[in-house]
Amino acid sequence: MAWESVVNTSLLTTWLVKTFVPALEDELQLEKFCMKAEIPGGMGNIARWNLFPSPAANPTALSEGTTTGNEISSLTTTGFDATIAEYGEFIVETNLQRFTQVSGSRNELRDRMSYGAARSIDTIIRSGPTSGPADNSGLISTTLDFYCGAGQAGGSGTAAVTAVGSAAAVIGSAKLLRDSAVRGFTNVPGHPSGHYAAVVSPRFELDMVTEASTGRMTWAEANTDVPGAMAQEKWVNGYMGSVYGTAVYRTQNFTQTALTSTSDNNYVMGVGGMGCVSVVDADPQIFINTASAGDVGNPYRNRNTVAWHAYFAASLLDGNSRVVRMYSNES
Repeated sequence: MAWESVVNTSLLTTWLVKTFVPALEDELQLEKFCMKAEIPGGMGNIARWNLFPSPAANPTALSEGTTTGNEISSLTTTGFDATIAEYGEFIVETNLQRFTQVSGSRNELRDRMSYGAARSIDTIIRSGPTSGPADNSGLISTTLDFYCGAGQAGGSGTAAVTAVGSAAAVIGSAKLLRDSAVRGFTNVPGHPSGHYAAVVSPRFELDMVTEASTGRMTWAEANTDVPGAMAQEKWVNGYMGSVYGTAVYRTQNFTQTALTSTSDNNYVMGVGGMGCVSVVDADPQIFINTASAGDVGNPYRNRNTVAWHAYFAASLLDGNSRVVRMYSNES
């Protein structure tokens, strides 16, 4: 072949850029809204949360000087259990690969495994494990539902053909929590104190922030008609913020349900709705395992692994009043 027309194939013609293309990552929101616990070593593998019922109001006056009036004869707590299970993944890295790959590859691989761990934990909290202890469950198991609708109230808790997401639907879902006197979250970094948390799909976000309606309050009206710099910043920068006491977060790690039409599963949560627990380590651990003299299953010492591992459990604590599954139409 002519040297000037085709590059000689024996020459190196590919140069590897050492800056990796940013990986695609979902925005993971759920873990920070769980009631967290850690089981100390030697204390078993089952965590139990106890729920005290709210006592009934008693407007009956006491007789003067009484020592027996208005005694509460019983107060029964409800326990919710979660059994620790192991979760993890690993990938093989050979020595030949390690010695010849572009610099920075192992660090990028470690970051990918770390994100895989976070995404797996988020998924367990959302939908429960696909296998494992029967007492572990996710947000999707809640029995409190809200179906987005086109009316002024944003929808209702009665099964219906779903409409697209809206600010009114967030308010309507939050009402179901307020009906049961559920409290908002406090001491969650970055979360407005006392607000509920709504975690919605990108489609729900799009429909909510672009809604134009004369029949009900919209997100745009709430953020542009309120005086002050923050209102304008929310509009200009696309920050959803809070909708009447419910902070709204977007996630791409969501599921869909086939109702009359395909609907996104969104969640509105109050404190005490979901619990998660670990043992030994509160967060998934990343392990870079290199060949060693004691590795009898690796006689050539040419095989290494990168892994993530966690001891973890998640359980829906109160799916009757503290977590709302908010169905929104995807189209």
